Amino acid sequence: MDTLAPGHYWKTPFLWEPGCPEPTAASALRYEPATKAWLREAIGAAMAQSLDESDQYTVDKIGIDRAVEEVFEVSQRYFEYRPGWWQAAVDASGERVGFVLTTVFADPSRWKEGRPQGTILYMGVLPGFRGNGYALDLILEATRQCIEANCWRVFCDTGSSNHPMVGAFRKAGYGERAAWQRPLA
Repeated sequence: MDTLAPGHYWKTPFLWEPGCPEPTAASALRYEPATKAWLREAIGAAMAQSLDESDQYTVDKIGIDRAVEEVFEVSQRYFEYRPGWWQAAVDASGERVGFVLTTVFADPSRWKEGRPQGTILYMGVLPGFRGNGYALDLILEATRQCIEANCWRVFCDTGSSNHPMVGAFRKAGYGERAAWQRPLA
């Protein structure tokens, strides 16, 4: 990698496209629609202990509540999603262990032949449940939703130093692109 510019961090992009492995049907989790109130709390908990430099910077700069609000503002400005797509992940004991916010890009330049490009706007495993492989399940659920929505591809990225998330995208069979620098602000 090149020298990191001041005020930037490395982001690793991933793509799921036809030809990548299809999501498996079996999952350790089940999914249920989540209310915005629950999601605000869950996103805040995930961000507070995030390994992603962007989350760390944003939380330090503007605080948890405002950082969470930015997720919702970005979702309205740049993305579309279907009712029920924003889900809580529930384990076998009935505990909510994480969440996934699947969306499609609203910008028609990201569509191809009338088909949207999907993305995982944000996802997280709640701090008390990390280390169980749930990130992979969340990625597979979002990928399944995008396939059902006839997405021509799914684009996602994560902080390059967020090794658990990078590993989960690799296990999910996403194609990995060269890391790129993004400004923190």
